[in-house]
Amino acid sequence: MLDLISYSPLRISFAGGGSDISPFVDMFGGAVLNTTVDLGVTVRYRHDDLPLEIASRDFVRSCIYPVYSRRQAGITGNILDLEMEMGVRTGRIIISNDVPPGSGLGSSSALTVASVKLADFIGKMGMDSMEIAESAYRAERERFGITLGKQDPYAVTFGGMKLTIFEPGGGVRILSDISRSITDSISRGIILVYTGKTRESSIILSDQVKKSSGGDPKVTLRLGQLRDLAITMWDHLKDGNLYGFYEGINKGWEIKKDLSPMVTNDRVDRIISTAMKNGAEASKLLGGGSQGFVLVMCREERTENLARALSRISRYVIRAGIDYSGARIY
Repeated sequence: MLDLISYSPLRISFAGGGSDISPFVDMFGGAVLNTTVDLGVTVRYRHDDLPLEIASRDFVRSCIYPVYSRRQAGITGNILDLEMEMGVRTGRIIISNDVPPGSGLGSSSALTVASVKLADFIGKMGMDSMEIAESAYRAERERFGITLGKQDPYAVTFGGMKLTIFEPGGGVRILSDISRSITDSISRGIILVYTGKTRESSIILSDQVKKSSGGDPKVTLRLGQLRDLAITMWDHLKDGNLYGFYEGINKGWEIKKDLSPMVTNDRVDRIISTAMKNGAEASKLLGGGSQGFVLVMCREERTENLARALSRISRYVIRAGIDYSGARIY
């Protein structure tokens, strides 16, 4: 019996998020500095001859082709449609996520990439990584109607720490030539702090899209600053300047908060304040804003004490390390 696991790591974004969203990226280009981490989304496939069935433990929802309502099936229905379109018509698929969906770690794209990669493997289509990332992006944006940045499918497909440059004409360039000693040092000081709630990032990102489409000069200025900051921070990493890298994260968070009043709240501000007072080098909320995971960066020797301090104000504080492999099949 064919038994496959398609796995995509989740991602954390250090700088540039927002500059990868249309229409800004189409007009001015974007740049995002991010990395994948050792948490991820698993799509397990077991072959049988019955109509395709998809179940998600996180959404506690399942659907079977052809007996399902698109409206009620939600993300499971979207994935079922995608698999069917790519030729997977029988068997069972079980979806599981290492973190709550909607927590700012790119789990929607991780799921879509894993699903595309699974269908590609089963159908022996021979898609390369760029094709998988592009196919996942189109599926989320055009088929699922999700407002998202371009960074996520490329981040989880390729894996590791990288600067992804999105050119106005649609071209994508991925740079990953950072010393392993630098990335390993960063990897040993990553802490994720859960705010206690998740959110639909499309709501906040749609507000940005609306303002950007309307030519809001403030939004255009801030997104340009975030794009340029990502490139500057990449240069700091190439030079081994961790101080400049950490300062860039903090600066980017200040810029991002100026994009919309929905980006932060008292809970997020308290977590970040606690982190900085207890030895963090940098801290910011991940994803579109308001809820999910707060990223805390510190020197390795401060990780234990900092995690303890943050555990007093959050029930879910976890260490994370860099995943260098990207999406893969087991």
